[in-house]
Amino acid sequence: MIEHTIITPFSHEWYIYNLITILVIFSIIFIGRSISDLHKKQLSYIIAGLFIFEFVFMEFYNMYKGLWSIQDSLPLHLCAIMWFLCIYLLLKNKKWVFEMILFIGMPGGMHSLLTPELTHGDSLLHKIDFFVGHGGLVLIPFYAIFVMKMWPRTDGWWKSFLKLQLLVLTVGLFNVTAGSNYMYLMQTPIADNPLIPSDDSFFGQWPYYILIFELAVLGHAILINIPFMIKNKINNQRNLIS
Repeated sequence: MIEHTIITPFSHEWYIYNLITILVIFSIIFIGRSISDLHKKQLSYIIAGLFIFEFVFMEFYNMYKGLWSIQDSLPLHLCAIMWFLCIYLLLKNKKWVFEMILFIGMPGGMHSLLTPELTHGDSLLHKIDFFVGHGGLVLIPFYAIFVMKMWPRTDGWWKSFLKLQLLVLTVGLFNVTAGSNYMYLMQTPIADNPLIPSDDSFFGQWPYYILIFELAVLGHAILINIPFMIKNKINNQRNLIS
């Protein structure tokens, strides 16, 4: 299994990559909001095509460099699964996919950007790949809201959490078979994240730390849903008045 490396949070390098990522996200959303509906659809296809190219290119690059392995390189980490859902959303506009990315994928992408853990080396290309991949998980929910005009359903947050459990079960069974650690279901990540329990603590041991992860995901989904819930209530009150 390839040794993972991290980018130290709040380091000079960390600031540069995250600032560039934020600027790209705002720029794409600004462009998307400024163009016609036909061009918005074309832009969605272009972004989806770039996402597909980025994944395929990095897969072949890692194979060429001898960095590809069944234990580390399959798209079975949560962020990789959400990456494919982003592509599907851009092509098909499915609401349940949007909700999965909004409530499950985006928090994972944000935490990854805050505490970067590189799984295939720390070359410049792998760093760019990391921030493109996880920045995309932050971009697409906002792109869907402000450009594609999508909105989550009132039950979208908890239904997305239930769908996640199917992924956890499936990937967990694969981990047992392949001796891998996808979605970090067998061992905690090395990233310096306050949500990751210490290995010395009770909740830092397997499988108890998974409960902490699950509660964190659920908590994030609830928090993300609050502004949508408030907006829905305001709209309902306005409709009653009118």
